[in-house]
Amino acid sequence: DQLDRFESLLADLLEISRFDAGAAALEAEPIDLRTVVHRVIGGAEPLAERKGTRILVVGDDQPVIAEADARRVERVLRNLVVNAVEHGEGRDVVVRMGVAQGAVAVAVRDYGVGLKPGEATRVFNRFWRADPARARTTGGTGLGLSIAVEDARLHGGWLQAWGEP
Repeated sequence: DQLDRFESLLADLLEISRFDAGAAALEAEPIDLRTVVHRVIGGAEPLAERKGTRILVVGDDQPVIAEADARRVERVLRNLVVNAVEHGEGRDVVVRMGVAQGAVAVAVRDYGVGLKPGEATRVFNRFWRADPARARTTGGTGLGLSIAVEDARLHGGWLQAWGEP
């Protein structure tokens, strides 16, 4: 388990160094985000079951096609969904997809304890945790959301977080 955590941390640090060096490359091709979203949800289901959380999907009734790097988009969504399940207090997590005017969007919402004032601007900082004492059930490195925001930027997109306690 410690070796797995170390390998995960090392992989995340290498990815961060690629972003810092401007060496992160986008391998974009047309993908249907519904496929990526459902793959991420399938991977998060065991954690969701342990937490008593349902993951609901809205907006997957029509294709959501984007020119994107499937591996990077999957990593972004996995980080967001797992984080939502982790902090969702056993309540539903809703993944909403949409497409309009040549742009796509995916929103991940949980109904957990929320963020204290000022925390929303810090959630994407490297190694930042809302509660450093909180025991992690997924063994995160503290780099997932900062990598996710960089992956989104590579696609010309962005990530935002908001919420109230």
